[in-house]
Amino acid sequence: MLNAVFTKPVGIFDNWFNKVVSYITGGEYCHSEFVFSWDLAEAEAFFDQIEGHDKLRNNYHKYIEDGKLHMCFYILWGDVLSYRMLKYNHNNPFYRVLDESQASSVKITLSSANEHKIAKFLLGECGKPYDYTGAVGYFIPLRKSQTEYETYYCSELMVCALQQVRMLLDINPSGVTPNKLYDLLKE
Repeated sequence: MLNAVFTKPVGIFDNWFNKVVSYITGGEYCHSEFVFSWDLAEAEAFFDQIEGHDKLRNNYHKYIEDGKLHMCFYILWGDVLSYRMLKYNHNNPFYRVLDESQASSVKITLSSANEHKIAKFLLGECGKPYDYTGAVGYFIPLRKSQTEYETYYCSELMVCALQQVRMLLDINPSGVTPNKLYDLLKE
């Protein structure tokens, strides 16, 4: 299962910067990310398909909780695109599955093959830097519409990933905020 998760400026995202971001972008969300929730068979099928990433491939089993693996792909201001494994009871809130008081999620219904295609795309983009110019200038998309960039901000990345499976093809990723993406996915 794939969920688009939209976080509010509360909990671990409670700071003035995120409050300004949600206000300026016209909604309650300041950040967005993908969370894949796979049972053991789905996780094994995904990890059998990827090459490299040996540390991840050899250790994902220890993150299985209640028969599920929760893998999150994200990029934060000042960071690079990365992933993290989530658990419901993790001591660190950054590695915890967020509850509804902190975030909203939109389930994206796809075939397993398309979920894996998105996850492989995201894994391949890991390490790319944050798109400061795009994030600050989202209201005037300075880049032409593409399905892949050298830098990303959170919702821009998510639109590019969805375009890998032919979703949101008429949307320029560089003009999408978390609030706009939430609205697009709820339609």
